[in-house]
Amino acid sequence: MDSGVLIRQITRGFGRALSRLPVVFGVSQQTLYNWRYGERPKEIHQAKLIELAAAARTFSAAQFTPTSPMLDRTVAKGKSFLTLLAECADGADAATRLMRIVQRDRAADARFDAALPGRPKVKLTASDFGAEAFAEDAQ
Repeated sequence: MDSGVLIRQITRGFGRALSRLPVVFGVSQQTLYNWRYGERPKEIHQAKLIELAAAARTFSAAQFTPTSPMLDRTVAKGKSFLTLLAECADGADAATRLMRIVQRDRAADARFDAALPGRPKVKLTASDFGAEAFAEDAQ
């Protein structure tokens, strides 16, 4: 299949999280854009491109758009979605697993919210955890 078609499917399925995908191939963002507009990927990238497109089609069919942090979630075998795809895992299976994990997390959050109605929602930032400290006397 034409790499431009595959990249367009991937763009639709991954939305803004597309910027995270070069890590799957070990290439730059510009290289992905070049593939989209006609440059042919090296042979070693073809299988990964096909599996990413399968994942994207799975996301699109479920009307699910992954966020960047979701792509780092552990999905199977202690590996993140992106790591699995970098290893050329089955894209549709990895996408289905990721969606199941996210749906389970959302359901757990909803149960928690129902158990504690009226609880103020607080978004934590890195500064809420304080500065990194080093044990200067550690040997």
